Amino acid sequence: MNTSRFETFYDAVLAIVITILVLKIPQPLTPEWGSFFSNSLSLITYFIVFLSIINIWYSNQKLFNYIDEINNKAIFTYGFSIFIFSLFPYFASWLSQNLYSLTAETIFGLIIFFGSVSHVISIVVLFGANKSNEKLKELNIKKIHYLMPLIIIIIGFIISYTVFVPGIYLACLISVFLSIIYNRVQGREFEDTERFEALIDAIIAIIITIIVLEIPIAANGDLASLLNLRLEFIAYAISFIVCFNVWNFTYNLFSIVNKINYKSIWAIAVGLLFLSLIPYLTTFVSKNFYSFVPQCLYGIDFIIINLCSIVATYQMKKIDKSNSFLQAAFQNYNTYILNIIFTCIFMIIGYLYYPPIIMISCLLSIIITWTFMLKKINLLKLI
Repeated sequence: MNTSRFETFYDAVLAIVITILVLKIPQPLTPEWGSFFSNSLSLITYFIVFLSIINIWYSNQKLFNYIDEINNKAIFTYGFSIFIFSLFPYFASWLSQNLYSLTAETIFGLIIFFGSVSHVISIVVLFGANKSNEKLKELNIKKIHYLMPLIIIIIGFIISYTVFVPGIYLACLISVFLSIIYNRVQGREFEDTERFEALIDAIIAIIITIIVLEIPIAANGDLASLLNLRLEFIAYAISFIVCFNVWNFTYNLFSIVNKINYKSIWAIAVGLLFLSLIPYLTTFVSKNFYSFVPQCLYGIDFIIINLCSIVATYQMKKIDKSNSFLQAAFQNYNTYILNIIFTCIFMIIGYLYYPPIIMISCLLSIIITWTFMLKKINLLKLI
């Protein structure tokens, strides 16, 4: 059985899992820094799950580059791992609200543990079904790299049941970063970017639809009730443009990119992580449109997304120096740097005078980027 359709389905499920968890993060009670950071555990847990899922996707991306066929046994094992992954948002949210509950710690730990075990079993089954595939040996997969995170989680269980209840939570965090480090060591270049592009498209599409779900329904059927939600719709419109701008950037970037590597994948992945917070921040802003803290957080998130774009293009240029069109299109990063400086200046203005100017500045910087970058790319295509 060809792997293409299964890969598409697998990636779609992972994209949904890592984006819907943001809906589980509770909104701050007040538009203040203290209230926002009171949800820090939920945000950290979200980061853990997001990074964990992206790391699993990357591991499978490497593997499926060497495999053209998949049998029913492998599909069933992967199906079980998908089932486990689909439970991540629920139990991660539950744990973040009950960090010192041994029951919540135990179940979260079991979900992470069995998710890792099912992932390992799926890989073993794939190897067993492709024994004659000499190319798989190039991956040089060692058992210890998959067993070590499981051992750490088991140690976390021992700690939780003896001296420190959140031991499982910390062990899961360590195991995720250990797996990421292993994949970093085994990092390689990919000349086929289509699967990564599809994952990006799926994540951004889901983010956009989640934002609109956060807009409350008008109290009744008259125009006045709808107009009462004007700030929510303004915030949604700006956030839509922010998300679409990221998609437009990746679309134009991958139209001229020939290869990607571990660092460029993770730079974009981290950018998507912060982009996935847009629904959460949009709701926070729309409920407190004239408050500085929500607007400032939105601006900071926007700046980080731009920084990730710079890092991603830098890494792609670094590994593909022979790509003259890529080198010319991103000869410098002046536009992105100016946008960051532009946003920072308006954050100061927002703090001193008018907070909504921060969100508006994000919109203006996108317009500037589109104007300059599209002209540059179109000019290069004529050369």
